[in-house]
Amino acid sequence: MSLLKSARSAQYPLDAEFTLTFGDSMVDVNGVTRNFADVQAASIFDLIPLPPNAVVTGGDIVVDVPFVGGTATTLQIGDSGSAGRYSAAVDLKTAGRTALTPTGFLGNGENIRGTFSDTVAASTAGQVTVRVLYKVKGRSQEVVIK
Repeated sequence: MSLLKSARSAQYPLDAEFTLTFGDSMVDVNGVTRNFADVQAASIFDLIPLPPNAVVTGGDIVVDVPFVGGTATTLQIGDSGSAGRYSAAVDLKTAGRTALTPTGFLGNGENIRGTFSDTVAASTAGQVTVRVLYKVKGRSQEVVIK
């Protein structure tokens, strides 16, 4: 058996964010370029790459400008293993903040993915920011002196 000693190192939380607006285009996970103003049905996008051994510790979805034009415009946050790992579908037609739900999942380098859905295309306004806080297991940035 090992003789354990108290931890003497710490790391800063890492903060990554991604902002999209209704007129932006992006290549989805299937290689198709889509414009967020015209997305119909569910489209999945890799929004934030995470390194191996990353653990999401927090974050949020902030609807800065409500989407206008679609009837059921939503965004769900997860990864390649689970589309809704960090949030259920969030209504993008209402301004506000929705906290992500940390799950303790230790990733293997999966990207943070957003599933964007709109049942009627042709949004004429809208902006949303996804912010993810995470740490990397085994990483150390500071030594804590006791």
